[in-house]
Amino acid sequence: MKLSEKAAYIKGLIEGMELDPKDKQTKIWKLMSELMGEMAEEIGELEQCYDDLSDQIDGISEDLAGVEDLVYDESFEGLNYSKLGYGESDAEMSYEVTCPTCGMVIALSEDSLAGGSIKCPQCSEVLEFDFDEDELDNENEDESAK
Repeated sequence: MKLSEKAAYIKGLIEGMELDPKDKQTKIWKLMSELMGEMAEEIGELEQCYDDLSDQIDGISEDLAGVEDLVYDESFEGLNYSKLGYGESDAEMSYEVTCPTCGMVIALSEDSLAGGSIKCPQCSEVLEFDFDEDELDNENEDESAK
């Protein structure tokens, strides 16, 4: 039996007792039964709010799980920067390239440049780099001197 049903049952019992309406104890019993009814209603509303919030939290949790799948690798040991178009860590990012097709700015590590080419994570355009190892080393020395 729900709380509201129990409160209604008790109210019915009190009314069925045919108590003297002028007696002080009768007034107390009636007020208590009304209070129980109001409390049962409030608790029912709180339970409904709780259920609604629980459903919303479940939805947010599912959405977050989808984002985590996109951002984190399967072992959840850390960010999968390759899915984001980056190298292993932000500290490695020392170069930026703008894709001529879509205009996306891509941060690259020295290793990515040394590879000769990458695919743009947004439009899949192949971006090719033609650097000698000496040129990369000279640029790094120049940046270190700053």
